[in-house]
Amino acid sequence: MKNLLTMLAALTIIATPLAAVAQETGSQQALPTVSVDAKGDDVRSVLHDLFGQAKKNYVLDPGVRFALYLSLNDIEFEEALHLICKNASLAYEIQNGIYFVKRAPAPQPKPEPKPEEKPKGKLPETVLAKPVTTKLEKTDLRALFTELGKQTEITFEVDSAVPAYKLDALLTKLSLKSALTQICEATKLEYVLTDRLTILIRKKTEENRIVLRSGAE
Repeated sequence: MKNLLTMLAALTIIATPLAAVAQETGSQQALPTVSVDAKGDDVRSVLHDLFGQAKKNYVLDPGVRFALYLSLNDIEFEEALHLICKNASLAYEIQNGIYFVKRAPAPQPKPEPKPEEKPKGKLPETVLAKPVTTKLEKTDLRALFTELGKQTEITFEVDSAVPAYKLDALLTKLSLKSALTQICEATKLEYVLTDRLTILIRKKTEENRIVLRSGAE
């Protein structure tokens, strides 16, 4: 019987400190709550009241002004502070337990993407010797040059003023130069080696026709 009473007494002694520790831990985890009701009130007075309710120290940058409209009832201090700062474009940091509230930095504009630089330079005349073969019927002119580009690994540009011609392109092991000459003669177009490492297909201008005739003479 004495042994049983001794054990019960020991358990009571152990349980009492544990209960005290649990109570102390619970009190440490409890966060202060605040209430705010602002109808156009200046943010300075709202913050002063807020920190007063939470019993916390703060410093506010001079020149901060903002009319607040919000109603917060019995919410955690940190959440209320975050909402007020978000609405008033403010930010805060904590140093040695003191809240320093200041204007939020202006968002930095995103840098505009740099325009893609196109390659510069002319293709060598030797590319015109590349062989091409096509067996296309009633094919759109632009689709024809896409095919020639695949075979020669050359980028062709077709001017927007060029009509959507339909061609029968039956070319067998011709040089690219011969193929371009036949196509341009049939469509009254011309090709030009550009300074963008491409070949441009365009309409012949009146000026170009005069130069060609002068050369022929």
